[in-house]
Amino acid sequence: MEVALRQYPLLLAILLPLCLCACSGQPLFPDQPPRVPSQHLQPPADATLAVASRRLTTTRPGQSGVYPVTSAHNALAVRLEAIRAAESSIDIQYFIFRRDETGLLLILELLHAADRGVRVRFLLDDFTTGDAAEILAALQQHPNIEVRLFNPFPHKAPRPLEFFADFGRLQRRMHNKSFTVDNRVTFIGGRNLSNKYFGIDDKVHFGDLDLVAIGAVVPDIARQFDLYWNSRYSFPVQTVFDHHADTAEKQRLLAELDYNGHQLLLSDYGRSLETSTVLATLGADDRLWYWGKTRALYDPPQKVEYPPYRNAKFAGGELMQMILGAQRQLIIISPYLLPGDEYLQPLINAAQRGVDVHILTNSLASTDVVLVHGAYRKYRKPLLEAGIHLYELSSELKYKLDNWNGVSKSLLHAKAFVVDGEWLYVGSFNLDPRSILLNTELGAIINSPQLASKIAKNFTANVRNNAYQLRLDKGEIVWHWADGSRLSREPGASFWQRVGSRLSSWLPIEHLL
Repeated sequence: MEVALRQYPLLLAILLPLCLCACSGQPLFPDQPPRVPSQHLQPPADATLAVASRRLTTTRPGQSGVYPVTSAHNALAVRLEAIRAAESSIDIQYFIFRRDETGLLLILELLHAADRGVRVRFLLDDFTTGDAAEILAALQQHPNIEVRLFNPFPHKAPRPLEFFADFGRLQRRMHNKSFTVDNRVTFIGGRNLSNKYFGIDDKVHFGDLDLVAIGAVVPDIARQFDLYWNSRYSFPVQTVFDHHADTAEKQRLLAELDYNGHQLLLSDYGRSLETSTVLATLGADDRLWYWGKTRALYDPPQKVEYPPYRNAKFAGGELMQMILGAQRQLIIISPYLLPGDEYLQPLINAAQRGVDVHILTNSLASTDVVLVHGAYRKYRKPLLEAGIHLYELSSELKYKLDNWNGVSKSLLHAKAFVVDGEWLYVGSFNLDPRSILLNTELGAIINSPQLASKIAKNFTANVRNNAYQLRLDKGEIVWHWADGSRLSREPGASFWQRVGSRLSSWLPIEHLL
């Protein structure tokens, strides 16, 4: 679950008038506390990642190499490899961090890196830090680790009450995701840091997409991190949480980290992490990378303070203009699909002028946010009537490597756009009002016909086997499955999901979703 309003659907319904009133005013942000600014570091020339990056990129000035990571297991494995290879710095920026098995394992590895002298900067949006407050405060006490929270809550009362009391400010979040090691390799995409994104949660599995990147785009990502880290919206964790771990508490937390790491790495999942050589393999062969001009596309941190109608200056507006310039083919992968009046008609216009438009989003059964599905319902018929190919992910997927907990419900979480088989976007941006107008976002624009064509080909295969194709039959939506079967109502959805989607479609809150 990735947006502010979606966390509290019941309270939202009860307090809707308060939300609408609060949203109409200009948010007031707290004054910036004292802190020391810092910038990204250059690693020693002989650092492992510096040597590998230089060897791979030296004949490709101005280009970047990217490699897509679709396996949740590999996404965690490659991060662990990078942390263990770090010799200078690690800069991490995320919307969600959970104090669960994978979150604690990453913290343990970061502590090991800091112990050997690596500088760690950890920037988190404060929306979901509740269960991690104690450990984040303790991390801050390490001399080589600094933790900051973006747009923090007061932390004086229950979080839902604080959220609605200062709705205009606290609904504006940092949705960016980046993980940069030694300023030579970076990971960007849709994944957050928790079990749900790495394939071992026992209830939910988010199907997602990351890019590992080297070359010219890495300094872009580093500069955007510095911009957020030093912005007036990022607060040192000790100024937010009134907590200072004493020696006994730090020993208890270290024992928890060690025990968790030991147990996880002894499991089948953990043993496979330990034997992974994804990063090492990529570092040895430049033919495994997709090369091309690549640039970071990101919002300024002050977007959270701008009125939401001023979208022309932001990354979402620029991205949508690029997408809508497609001439032959457009592929949209977005877990939440709310184009609004501003982008619905341009999508229809693109299809009507001959662009082959394909869209994949979540079905009602696979979504984690019924509120969003309720708002999305009204777009299906206009899109289908325009000849746009619309697909909804089945919730019954079984992943060989990704979903180590086979009973988990599968959800789409990847965000990607492929245009004309020439270039693509991968990042944190959803095609919805929240990404376009309210939250800050980060992604990469990659000019690589080879990668764009591969993702387009994989998209065709995946929607055939794992998604329903929606079509109109006498004006009514019918869901078609690969075996030829047809369904006349939301596939796999429960009675209460259908009721919730119908009721939420009547709420005037789409601009907040």
